[in-house]
Amino acid sequence: MIKNIEQGIEIPQYKTRESLIDDYKEKVLELLEQNLSGVRIHEELTRDGFIGSYPTVKRYVNKIKRKEDIFIRVHTQPGQEAQVDFGYFGMSKNDSGKNKKTWVFNMRLSYSRLDYFEKVYDQKVETFIACHIHAFEFFGGVPEYVKIDNLKAAILEANFYEPVYQQLYKDFANYYSFSPIPCRVASPNDKGKVESGIKFVKSNFFKGR
Repeated sequence: MIKNIEQGIEIPQYKTRESLIDDYKEKVLELLEQNLSGVRIHEELTRDGFIGSYPTVKRYVNKIKRKEDIFIRVHTQPGQEAQVDFGYFGMSKNDSGKNKKTWVFNMRLSYSRLDYFEKVYDQKVETFIACHIHAFEFFGGVPEYVKIDNLKAAILEANFYEPVYQQLYKDFANYYSFSPIPCRVASPNDKGKVESGIKFVKSNFFKGR
């Protein structure tokens, strides 16, 4: 409280919106490490008692990203996160013996580093979803989060704050009760674990074949 000596009254000292969210800085950093969108961060903070608006969170996240533009190694818990990517491998023969453009789908569990690989001949959303299902069956369960690249099979508009998901993929994620997390554009470290899996397959299974 600030004492006004002349009038003999006390004037309450209110916090600004920015100072209100300062109390949640550690939580915001934790959520940013999970690469959650701005909308999701606002939702999580609101659950924790934050009363500020989404634009306040958006400005705050922008400020943090400018001030703390560093790569943070994220340690995940068992069953918490998987990372997904498609890697292009050139031409190979399909089951009919025809040469087709070839990709390898890779899902890697972030905690155990266990990999699932599948060779495919397109990047359609139906193929992407089928690969997820096969990976979940291989792992024997579904992770809480799936970190995805900004490919069209999953993301129609790449935006950290309000990503626009491919509706069929979003419905699939809701049905299997996992949260898809798009990576930031041009930020390969966001899914560095699965990037290394793709490189391994390229180097050991496709070179010279």
